[in-house]
Amino acid sequence: MSGLGEHEREAIRGVLDRLDRDVPILLELGPEETPVTVIAGGREIDFGAEAQRLLEQIVSLSARVDLTVTETDERGRWPRTTVAGRLVYHGLPWGYELATLVGAIAEAGRAESSLSRASLDALAGLEHDAALEVYVTPT
Repeated sequence: MSGLGEHEREAIRGVLDRLDRDVPILLELGPEETPVTVIAGGREIDFGAEAQRLLEQIVSLSARVDLTVTETDERGRWPRTTVAGRLVYHGLPWGYELATLVGAIAEAGRAESSLSRASLDALAGLEHDAALEVYVTPT
């Protein structure tokens, strides 16, 4: 797979230039729990290597974004990307998922949340921690 195009790099750089604080990204790699073979451009895609290459390109666009890569021998849902210790993304952020990942980095880099006061108050009133899972599939 080829890297980010110039148009994509400029758009991402524009978003990252507005970060108010540093954003750490953790990429965890390992053997997939349920291996899937994807062939694109006449070659088999290594999701971990592609995710690392993509994240390295994104990180190169801003001094405020830092990437740490770890590897494990444990089978799991890899690659796993964690933004600012909170948002976890499983898989390879291709296509629309790339915009979602960049948006997550932008939100994590804001000095103040973009949520409304009513939303923040409602979240503060929760009695237990909550985790949301969103699934996307290629179409």
